[in-house]
Amino acid sequence: MYQIYALKYAERDTSACQFFYREHTHDPITLHYFVWLILGGPHPLLVDTGFQEDDVERRGIRNYVRPSTMVERMGVKVADIPIALISHLHYDHWAGHRLFPASEFWIQKDEVAFWTGPFARYDAFSQSQNVGALANLVPLNYGGRIKIIDGDREVVPGVRVHRVGGHTAGLQIVSVETSRGRIVLTSDAAHFYRNVERYQPTQIITNLPEMLAGFDTINALAGDPARVVTGHDPEVAVRFKPLEPGIIQVA
Repeated sequence: MYQIYALKYAERDTSACQFFYREHTHDPITLHYFVWLILGGPHPLLVDTGFQEDDVERRGIRNYVRPSTMVERMGVKVADIPIALISHLHYDHWAGHRLFPASEFWIQKDEVAFWTGPFARYDAFSQSQNVGALANLVPLNYGGRIKIIDGDREVVPGVRVHRVGGHTAGLQIVSVETSRGRIVLTSDAAHFYRNVERYQPTQIITNLPEMLAGFDTINALAGDPARVVTGHDPEVAVRFKPLEPGIIQVA
């Protein structure tokens, strides 16, 4: 069975109205930034790559540690990670790809098409981007390091990606068979437990019906709310088992 670790590498303070649909309050909330490491299979798997120092400076991030450093604290060398599953191409999930020079990046077709298409340039979307990191898609693809997939796919036995869209055009979540049952890593299909448990999406959306349907998919795959791991919620460290600062054992 697989083991899963949520690796927290940064945090940022914001307000509730930014992350809950039609929320009018400016109550303070804190986002935790994670990448997720899956062990126990034929080789380590990484979910998302985080970001680097340029975004730290621009976006008011605190307590930043390079995601690659967090992975290596687990005793895993970045050179030994052949596959990184990219949930979507927002800066905090993709801009750290340079830190993982041996990985092939699995990304949904719809995601690549959107961010190279006609709407990405508008402020409603572009503020979530690191444009330089997006520009690397082309040389990485020609270098054989991008695997563009279309829909649900088995990665290795017991690990699957599922396209849900909603938050972004081709967002994918990851399900992993573990000794605790099937764990669902939502990434930004649910930033916080409040999103998925109350069916209250984030304000950052490309397709609202898809985001609501994504909550159905998350709940159906997990079968139990205790097996859902959301993308940015500090509550992850409460619901699962912290081993040391920044390292949380999910299963």
